[in-house]
Amino acid sequence: MTPFDPSIPLVTVSVLVVDDRSLARRLASRILSEEGYRVLEADGADEALEVLAQARGRIDLVVLDVVLNDGDGVALGHTIREQWPGRRLLYMSAFPAEVMVHYGMQTLDAPFLAKPFTRSELVAKVEEALKRGEGAAPERRRRARS
Repeated sequence: MTPFDPSIPLVTVSVLVVDDRSLARRLASRILSEEGYRVLEADGADEALEVLAQARGRIDLVVLDVVLNDGDGVALGHTIREQWPGRRLLYMSAFPAEVMVHYGMQTLDAPFLAKPFTRSELVAKVEEALKRGEGAAPERRRRARS
């Protein structure tokens, strides 16, 4: 029997990263993948909705930019919660707080991450977002070392 090694993550948590800026999207995706999350990407609102529909509920968290080329991230968040109730969200943006108020950020029940962010900031906000919402947060399990 292979011994249990808690340092090797077994991916059970799926995250969709939605950002129209490829550099930010890829950076977040890479960090989360390295942290043991299963990561999918979308470059805008339309693609995000397609990915969510195809995933059939297997996405635990959507990390989305507030300002997207093809839409408003806050409106996308509302659509996601209407179509997939209980879906956890994490908003992010490089815009200052005054701009975020324009997008309705002050009334949302979801964490917010300012860009640029560090690895530890992203991971902490993802963990916070996973603990919020309906039901128990999904857990990242550990696998045995081969």
